[in-house]
Amino acid sequence: MKDLKKIGFSKLTLLDDALKRIASLTTSTSLIEVETSKALDRILGENIISAIDIPPFNRSAMDGYAVRAEDTFGASLSNPKKIKKIGTIEIGEQSDLAVEPGQAIRISTGAAIPNGSDSVVKIEDTKIDKNEISFYTSVVPGKNVSKKGEDIPRGTEILKSGIKIKASHIALLSSLGFNVLKVKEKPLVSIFAVGDELIETGNPLPINKIYNSNSPMISSLVETYGGQVVRKLSLKDDKAEIKKNLLLSSTDSQIIIFTGGTSVGTKDFLPEIVHECGEVLVHGIAMRPGSPILIGSLKQSLIFCLPGTPVAAYVCFLSIVGITIRKMLGCSNLDPRIEIIAEMSQDVPVGQMGYIHFLRVKLEKKGSKVLALPVKLKGSGVISSLTQSDGIVEISEEMEGMKKGDNVLVYLYP
Repeated sequence: MKDLKKIGFSKLTLLDDALKRIASLTTSTSLIEVETSKALDRILGENIISAIDIPPFNRSAMDGYAVRAEDTFGASLSNPKKIKKIGTIEIGEQSDLAVEPGQAIRISTGAAIPNGSDSVVKIEDTKIDKNEISFYTSVVPGKNVSKKGEDIPRGTEILKSGIKIKASHIALLSSLGFNVLKVKEKPLVSIFAVGDELIETGNPLPINKIYNSNSPMISSLVETYGGQVVRKLSLKDDKAEIKKNLLLSSTDSQIIIFTGGTSVGTKDFLPEIVHECGEVLVHGIAMRPGSPILIGSLKQSLIFCLPGTPVAAYVCFLSIVGITIRKMLGCSNLDPRIEIIAEMSQDVPVGQMGYIHFLRVKLEKKGSKVLALPVKLKGSGVISSLTQSDGIVEISEEMEGMKKGDNVLVYLYP
């Protein structure tokens, strides 16, 4: 076991190379059907083609009067045109009324434009006396009319596979008559926090113990990125117990996540266990924080053994595990984080080149600029550095650091 650990860290893998290795083993999840009304935040699994026109008929964009535009020509406040009202059409109503020269029909917003009319005069520009309407403005053909298919013509591709479905998408899909959708099945994920020192929240905290913060954090991130947690347990530093749960999870989970037990300590059993049960793909990535990460495979499962320190586990998830989940889902955008361009507020040197460094920063508006202020330059166990910061700046392997005034790309936390 000792030799295996030394081998694992004898040469660190570049992050991009590790991601390519993982991508080559990542398989897409299946398609399932869900009701459109229940598809919020799911990943669309099909291209959507409109089978109808939106709007499906010419309709009024205003409350007013449907008229022939030529009957209003020359109308003004000082010279109103008088036209006879012959009826009313409300929204959703079918009507046989038709407009003849010198006639108008009272119409509601969204109601179908009657035959014979080609425009609508707003109610504010008219005055009615019994059935005689005075028009104080003229309109051109098509004025205040939403044409059939002007929003979405029939046959248009409106949504592509791989997008995350929002409330606005549900409204659009429902307006097109889609009752069910094909979406990607959520990857099933098992989560284990490893360590004799861990105590679950809600229990008294003995001396030299810490509360388990990794499991709830990783579980929340899994759900944020589109996965489904099937089990979430704390495990002691016991090789047999860890091995048993790894083998069990490989029967039903596409992704298995451990936090803790990945480095070279006397109780770090995961490298040996993964080597015995499956295949170690990567052990040690040139990234800070997070370099002790181990990535492996077992049957159809990918195994991610993240460092036990919370910030390192968080960064490893965003940079590696979250991307993998979204690749399984077929997402069009593998990294959903919002990107902001900001200006560094100070010099930030790095301790050693050859590593990609993940710098936690807080954003601050100063005049027309957005400044990126480093929150914690070192320390992968300082959880408060996450809550006090807004996002991460990536300092690539070949850079010596950042200079004050440099424009940087900040990846906001999801």
